Amino acid sequence: MSENMNPRYEPKTDAQKLGYLIEESGEVLAAAGKSVRWGLDSYNPELPVNERESNADWLLREIADLERAIGYVREMLAAR
Repeated sequence: MSENMNPRYEPKTDAQKLGYLIEESGEVLAAAGKSVRWGLDSYNPELPVNERESNADWLLREIADLERAIGYVREMLAAR
């Protein structure tokens, strides 16, 4: 997701918020794993040139998404 999530994709139910947390956790793991395997400056050569980003940039993007997901779950749990 981009920095500003489309409102129709925002998780609304507790299950959606937890699912979003799980999904984003996996994406951080994937980006971190590729970074360890191929290096932070590497990129996916199978992507079109205009879509390529370094593994470091990919990891930063996924961390931001995970932080957003953590926020949803934190708010959900605090409201219980």
